[in-house]
Amino acid sequence: MDYLVKMSTPAEKAMATGINVDLVMIDGFVQSAMIMDNLKRLKDLPIRGDDIYLCTYPKSGTHWTWEILNMIVTGKAEYAKHWQNSAWLEYRTKEELEELASPRIFHTHLRPSQLPDAVWNQRCKVVYVRRNAKDCVVSFFSHFSKQIWKDSTLGKHIYTGSWDDFIDLFLNGWLPGGPYFEHTFEWTNLSEAHKDSEICRLQYEDMKKDCVNEVRRMAEYLGRPLSDHTYQAISDACSFKNLKHANEKIKDQTYHVHWQDGSSGYFRKGTTGDWKNWFTVAQSERFDKVYEERLKETFPY
Repeated sequence: MDYLVKMSTPAEKAMATGINVDLVMIDGFVQSAMIMDNLKRLKDLPIRGDDIYLCTYPKSGTHWTWEILNMIVTGKAEYAKHWQNSAWLEYRTKEELEELASPRIFHTHLRPSQLPDAVWNQRCKVVYVRRNAKDCVVSFFSHFSKQIWKDSTLGKHIYTGSWDDFIDLFLNGWLPGGPYFEHTFEWTNLSEAHKDSEICRLQYEDMKKDCVNEVRRMAEYLGRPLSDHTYQAISDACSFKNLKHANEKIKDQTYHVHWQDGSSGYFRKGTTGDWKNWFTVAQSERFDKVYEERLKETFPY
């Protein structure tokens, strides 16, 4: 990647490496150009006290958890009408977000410091899901290297570079979803900036092992306890197979991202540990070294 030295910004370097999306630098980090205006207005977004925020790094079980939260709020295992993109905090306009009925269940890939200040001042409910970083990067690569937006004028997949270069883009924080390490560090150390904030922390792998228990934890955190039967029903309805079917065949497609024919959807495998089928020993060791340096912890998987 020596040819990238001549590029002036990480956003330009990422696009030169094979990211076929317009990228810009916002507050020192790479972001998709299409959300630049929304991010500028976000700090002053009007907040309701009963708003719920689902916060994840991309490819960390966002669709899954958002659907679970909606079922907890309604108290029954019925799918929300729209795709989660209808409530994507940084991609919807202020007017679109205002039209959502309370309690609004937003989802976002933003860091705590990027959220509206009122989220913390009004002590809104916040659910944070973390996932094994190596599974994240595999899912991210698969998503970007197989998708072509239906209205894409380039007619190219979102990413056309190599797997090895994609790992470096992830480690450098040059992907459109923002920097993984800064995102994880801020959420992991949230109490330093917001000492009085109580959030619900979840681990993707724990949700895969015992979804019923994690659904219960979310419901109790939201102050909306349900019966054991309902917890099981929600877990079943939100299994990978059932949720994939619902998103493709049942739910309203208004806010669904449309892909050209032959592109895969959001749902790939929904498994844990698939990274072992992708990483070489050298790539894994390179990843572990950066992971441990940036997060001050040993890679746990």
